This record gives sequence, structure tokens and C-alpha cells, in this order.
Amino acid sequence: METPRIDALAKSGMLFTQALSPAPLTLPAHVSLLTGLVPRHHGVRDNLGFKLDPKIPLLTERLSAAGYATAAFVSAAVLDRDGGLARGFASYDDLVRVGDRGAFDYQERAASQTADAVLNQLNALKPPFFLWVHFYDPHLPYVPPEPYASRFPGRPYDGEVAFMDAQVGRIMDALKRRGTTLYVAVAGDHGESLGEHGEDGHGVFLYQATQHVPLIMTGPGIPPGTTAGANVGLIDVAPTLLDLLRLAPLPETDGRSLVPLLHGARPLSPDYEMETFYPEFSYGWAPLRALCSGPYKFVDAPREELYELPTDPREIRNLVKSKAKRADEIARVLAELTRDDAAAAPDDVSAERRAKLAALGYVSQGGPGRSEALDPKDGVKLLPDLDAGRRAVQLGDPRDAVAPLARLLAANPGNIPARLALGEAQLALGRTDEAAATYRAVTAVAPTYALAWFDLGNAWAGKAVHDAAAFAEAKAAYERALALAPRHADTYLNLAALYATRRDPGAARQTLLRARAASVSDPAIETELGLLDTARKDPAGAREAFTRALALNPRQPEALLGLGQLAYDGGDFAAAAAYYDRALQAKPTPSVAKTLGAIRLYQLNDRAGARAAFTRAIALAPPDDPDLAELRTLVGELQR
Repeated sequence: METPRIDALAKSGMLFTQALSPAPLTLPAHVSLLTGLVPRHHGVRDNLGFKLDPKIPLLTERLSAAGYATAAFVSAAVLDRDGGLARGFASYDDLVRVGDRGAFDYQERAASQTADAVLNQLNALKPPFFLWVHFYDPHLPYVPPEPYASRFPGRPYDGEVAFMDAQVGRIMDALKRRGTTLYVAVAGDHGESLGEHGEDGHGVFLYQATQHVPLIMTGPGIPPGTTAGANVGLIDVAPTLLDLLRLAPLPETDGRSLVPLLHGARPLSPDYEMETFYPEFSYGWAPLRALCSGPYKFVDAPREELYELPTDPREIRNLVKSKAKRADEIARVLAELTRDDAAAAPDDVSAERRAKLAALGYVSQGGPGRSEALDPKDGVKLLPDLDAGRRAVQLGDPRDAVAPLARLLAANPGNIPARLALGEAQLALGRTDEAAATYRAVTAVAPTYALAWFDLGNAWAGKAVHDAAAFAEAKAAYERALALAPRHADTYLNLAALYATRRDPGAARQTLLRARAASVSDPAIETELGLLDTARKDPAGAREAFTRALALNPRQPEALLGLGQLAYDGGDFAAAAAYYDRALQAKPTPSVAKTLGAIRLYQLNDRAGARAAFTRAIALAPPDDPDLAELRTLVGELQR
């Protein structure tokens, strides 16, 4: 793995070799990073369905109040401002849905795109400032760009790490050119299991593969080239930064300032707790908690675990029986810490919700007792069927998804991702009523899961053209999804499309304007607004919307075509040709090439340009294109 720029930062300051994350999930871990609190105290227990309570103070609020300019640049929708982390930031750039939707997962942006955004705004940050840059790249799916994909054949994760490292270098070089004295903290929110303990990614387990994270601090007074081997955590970062800057601490943090360690004090070894409720919320398995105490880590699971990390860093040898006394001691401490935690109280499940769970076969009518829940160590063995089902839906034949998903759900009926994947397969196979029933079942047991409502809306939308009841169901589902996730671009797009199927362009436009009012910045939304304004003969509104789309994605072909048509209608044929040329480069199609050729020939008298465009059209056209003969004739005449 190549990380020369991050390695250089480690050599310029202190590397904490035993840093721990409180959760293997992006949003909970980052909330801990900026609050100094463990998840049971800040209340954000998963990536979905949780938002930080505005009463809980953030590091950035303290810095902003002290006069610091503050800016954030995040790379994934999971850190969208709806999660509650934008407080205290004067600028919070969460424009992750940029670029072609097929280039990267459109819920994230590549490290290079985030670095570009940082560098474009960096000069506006006047000292003193606080800059938070979040990179999502090494993260499933692992799709490093070139040259990193070729440099690490068969090792896409390492390629993404190297790609991200290079972007860190770009930002550090720009900061050095400014000559500003800086404290720099480099931290990972969680790791990736990469197959250890049967987990490919993260979220299910609390093993060191995901919980042992990088942590580096550099800056004035921090001795270069030093390391600290004591247990520390992400919850310590905010208290440490405030201490370094001589600002008042946040109240009642779980973390502590590491400044004494930075100055060579003897390390302390406090206990560090961690948790994951992802197995419960997503799959219906038992949640996990763990406590690192000295050299040991105890994992509270249906089958408890104890590991001695210095001698067994990959947690292969479970010592819960051979060191039963030590395991019991740590278990009692953990139980006392979490005794009043509401998230761990399954008996609080309402009778109504328990009945809905039971209808799915999720739990018994008596409620989900701890011993009844599936141990994630057993549950993870079921996930290959989920992966097979998803692959069949997305890349193969959806008929091949039904068997593995049905097999999984027979063993694990509370597996929400499996039910959603089954709904996708049913929808792809035209079994709309079955898909709607599948999604409806998920909303019954997980009513705050916005994605399930979005999928339910998609299921009903397929029948909505001629079915008023289906239209009403789809509309209600989309609105529920937006109530839960008010900045989800695709829900606005699909709701607008739903209105369009009922020939109500006014409602479609108002839906997309709602997205703009909710600070959703999405090139597809702006493009659709431009098309709607074009249809309603509002060229000024259309031009504004298309221009907004190109600001977000300069290669948005429909926006380029829209501006090209507006320029043509206004008599600016040179501008029209320029837009059509850009559209042809962004998305080569014979129709665009034909139009470009016609403009160059008939409006601009550019015979060479027309010949090139028509030649391109011939190369792109299918063999049965009715214009091929005429195009060849035109090219021949233009050559003469």
C-alpha cells in the first residue's frame, strides 16, 4: 500500500498506533469525532434514520464562536448536512452528486473531485480557519481511477488508498504555499474488513480490522517522528484540538485531551467502548458492543469474545473461557456503562411493532430477547446469498436473484437489505404487486427507513399512468421518503416524473423547485427544470436552470443540448454549435452529430466543420439509420 503523503505527515508529527473508532459506521464515527462523545451519548447509532440533536455542541461551533473561519467538504451522502454536522460551519460543501452518475456511485464523489472543490475555495479561508476535508475513497465499491487501477492490479482497495493519498498531497501542497502555520489531524472513521472474519466491508463486526484506525497529529510544538502506543480514540480528537488552540473544552465529553501525550507524558490507558447496531437495524441480528480495557478487548455478543490484542491483533484466539475472570470483569464494566442506554432495550418495542415483526417471522410474539437474536458471527455466513441476489438484479438476470434471496429470507426473515433486493427483482420481472407488498412489509418494520419508502413509490409508479389508486400510493410513498430524507435528489426526480406521467408538468416543476429550495444541488434536477421551463416557453428560466446544471456537471449532455437549442432559437448559431459540440463530446450520438453538422453547414457556412460532424454521425449511426445514404452523399460533396 502506497501512502507517501500521509506517511510524510506522520513523520512530521505524532502517530498514534492504537487509535480506535467507536463505531464501524461513517456518520456515528464522525459525530463522535466532532463531539467527543460515544454514540450512546450523542444518539446517532447508524448511518440511516438518525440525526444529531441540535442541543449537543460541536467542535466547530466552539471554533466559529472563537472567530475561526470554518469550512467542510464531504464526499458521501451519508455526511449530508441532514445528519446534523453542518452546525458551526460557515460553508458546508456536501455536493456529492456531481459528475456522471455512472462514473462513481452517484451518492459519493471521488477524492479528486473533493480536492478540486477544496482548492477552488481555499483562498477564501482567511486565518484563523478550521478546514475539514472528508474523503470516501477507500470504501466499497472499490473503483480506483487510472493510473491507480493499473498500478494495483487485483488490489482495488490499495489503489483507492493511493489515489486518496495523492489528493491529500494536493491539498497539503496548497496549504504550504500559503505559508500558514497549521495543526493537522489525519483520522480514519473506520476500516474495511476485506474478508477478515467473513466480512467484506464494515458495519457488522467490531474487530480491529474496522476499529483500529489511523490517527496523526502534526503542528507547532508536536515533536516530529514520534509515536504513542496507548489506546486512544476518535472521541479524543475534538478535546485535543481545543486544548492545542487554548479554547474552552466542550462540556461533558467522553474523550480527553491528548496534549500531554503530544508533549511526552506517560500514557494513560482508559477504557474505550465501541458499538454497532447495524446488524440489528439492517439484518435483525444481535447488536454488538465492545470494550477495550488495557491489552484486552471484550465483545458482548450472544457468544461472548475476549481477545488479547498485543499478542493476537487479528483476534483469532477467543480467550473468554480460558480467561473467564478477566472477561467477566470487563463485561460488568461494559454492562454498567450501558445499563441505561435506550437503544439496547428490546423490551421497549411496542406491541404494534412486535406484531409487525412477528408477521415477518422476525421475532416471536414475546419480543426479541437477547438470546433469540442471531449472532452476527452466524449471520455473516448468510450474506453471500444477499450478494448473489444483488448481482443478479444489477448485472445479470433478475430471475436468478429470487432463489438466493428467498433462501436467505427463510433463514433470516428480518434482513431488510435482502427484502429490498427481492423487491428490486420482482419489479424488474414485472411483478409490481409483489414488489409493492415486499416494500410495504419493510416500511411496516422500519418506518423511518427512507429508502424503503422510495422503493415503494417506485413500485406503485409503474402502474400509475392509468391507475389513480396507484398514483396516490406512489405519491404518498415519495412524500414520506422526502419527510425522512428531505435532500434525496432521486426522490424529487421520481416524484416529478410521476406527475409527468399524469400530464401535470406544473406539479412536476413545483416538485423540482422544492428540491432547489431544500438546497439539493443536482445536475439532473436542474436539467429537468430547464426542460420544463423550455416547454412552458420561459427561455430565461430554462437558461438559468441549464447553467446551474453545468456548474454542477460541465458534461451534462441534456443541459448542453438545452442551451444549444436556446442559442439557436435566439439566432446565436456560433454559440449553438459550441454547445452541441460539447454535448457530442460528453455523450456521442448520431442525432447530435447530425444537428451540429447542419448548423455548421447551413447557418455558419463552415464546410470543414460540417464534414467532420457528418463523418462523426456516420461512424455513430447504426446500419439501419435511414439518413446514412444522405449523410454519405453530403460528406462526399463537402470533400469536393
